Amino acid sequence: MPDDNFNESIDSIDLKDALALAAYIEQLLMTEQQWILNRLSWLFTSQSFLITAFVVLLGSGNHSPSAHLLRIALPLLGLFCCITVAIAIRAAERVRKPLENRRAYLSMHINKLAKSPKLVPMLGSSKALRDNPWTLHQGSLPHIVLPWAFAVLWLLLLMSLGL
Repeated sequence: MPDDNFNESIDSIDLKDALALAAYIEQLLMTEQQWILNRLSWLFTSQSFLITAFVVLLGSGNHSPSAHLLRIALPLLGLFCCITVAIAIRAAERVRKPLENRRAYLSMHINKLAKSPKLVPMLGSSKALRDNPWTLHQGSLPHIVLPWAFAVLWLLLLMSLGL
């Protein structure tokens, strides 16, 4: 259901049903947020092990064919992990954004029914549906920027090896 039709479809529900629906949408949002946090946690754990292994390998002075292969394979694996996590986080974001807008419409409806304009804050994914629009992008910076920052690090390390 597109978000612009969602607002019209909740006009007839009472406060109790609106609160129940808002609680359900909040559970769905928390699930998506947990997916993002799990992916970031996995990314940081994998990157710490890969970077440590890479640094130890570089400092070992080992010039065997296996060590040379690992000098290339570890950055490639690190890069692959970063890109995979970034794509997976983007998928969670695509699920989360319409849910946030639906939560904002429900917030407006609950506030209207409760006759209080600021009882429940609007936290949608568009500026028009958010009380503090600046928090929209700044709050997402870590999970959007950090996978790509690690990816750039691995690319720079690959380039430093002459690849």
